[in-house]
Amino acid sequence: MENKNVLVVGSGISGVASALELANAGASVYLVEKEAVVGGHSASFCCKATDVCAKCSACVVYDKIKEAATHPQIKLLTNATVKRLSGELGNFHVEIVQQPRYVDEGRCIACGLCTEVCPADPKAIYPPFAEAAPFSYILDEGLCLRSKGDRCDLCQRGCPTKAVEFEVKPKEQELTVGAVIVATGFDVFDAKEKGSLGYGRYPNILTGLDLEQVFTREGYFRLPANGKEPRNIAFVQCVGSRDTGHGYCSQVCCKYAMKLAGLIKYQNPDTQVTIFYIDLQTAGKGFAQFYEKYKESIRFVRGVPVEIVQTVSGELELRFEDISQGKVCRDTFDLVVLSVGISPRKGTWDLARVLGINLSDDGFFDTKDSLSSNETNVDGIFVAGACQAPRDIPDSIAHGIAAASKAIQVLAESAGQRRGI
Repeated sequence: MENKNVLVVGSGISGVASALELANAGASVYLVEKEAVVGGHSASFCCKATDVCAKCSACVVYDKIKEAATHPQIKLLTNATVKRLSGELGNFHVEIVQQPRYVDEGRCIACGLCTEVCPADPKAIYPPFAEAAPFSYILDEGLCLRSKGDRCDLCQRGCPTKAVEFEVKPKEQELTVGAVIVATGFDVFDAKEKGSLGYGRYPNILTGLDLEQVFTREGYFRLPANGKEPRNIAFVQCVGSRDTGHGYCSQVCCKYAMKLAGLIKYQNPDTQVTIFYIDLQTAGKGFAQFYEKYKESIRFVRGVPVEIVQTVSGELELRFEDISQGKVCRDTFDLVVLSVGISPRKGTWDLARVLGINLSDDGFFDTKDSLSSNETNVDGIFVAGACQAPRDIPDSIAHGIAAASKAIQVLAESAGQRRGI
């Protein structure tokens, strides 16, 4: 390879997997992430192990984040986006804009004094998740009182290492790379778009991601409304998938719903769990056996609720069609979990325009042909993970590694052609 620099855009699990594969092959990798920390959505997922491993791969994410953050061949550029790209395979010129962090990651000792004195509600400066890289406090400019015209500087004055810096500006830099891998991930479907399902209106209606994050923070779950253990829980599948606006299956929802249900039953065997579904997607190694394990202890109802209302006693009443019985039914629950799907990330169209790559009809990044799920219409630019199509963690890792292997291959071929080999 003549130019061994590769740009990876996005540091979710597929981007991290791509970066590690490239770095271990000798490439120098720029790992660009628009958020303040590396990891994407998968870094907030909980371990779903019971007495045995649930094969959710959440633990793998943390290991790979740590490895990427300390790898000498990988340079992390957080709070950064791609502004412009020119050139061709083997010689791309990329302009990167890096927004200020306002907290110097080298000086921050994560003491928490800044959060204690912050008067904003919610707090404008706070720690990232426990395994975050880089691990320094995050100042949310949108929440900070300074963005609202206040001259507050309590966090800056309270920081013992002078890590808080307000007078910093965005930085621009130009990189020269041989190839680009796009691994920008996905957005979680906004359940508020399904107004009849009550998300955001009733406290005991959560999304699957909400529940994941509670288990990650606390290790157990209690009802948001009263702090009690839930005794009767419903999971509603295909929220934001397989409907008029999202005609595709999100691939991951049945898996995470069943694994979260299994974790709940393991912690509280007396809790009743019902899963409402259209069709159960049990593809993937070992998942059919996982379903067999729980099909007797978890109630499965084929039929998706169309309306959820809260009763005067605080219970949640679901109205649904039970397809097996051919009639409309009602049932009540303490907690409802909406299994929200995967949507194309906001900003996907803008990045596609900058890079010159195509989008599919569903809004994900498209590939050159059906025989390759990594190669785009631009030679030297590849896609990895859920930005190309919905994928779970193991599939995203494999897809990221495949994209890296493709990039290594085409760069070697391009270098050989230039040398006349």
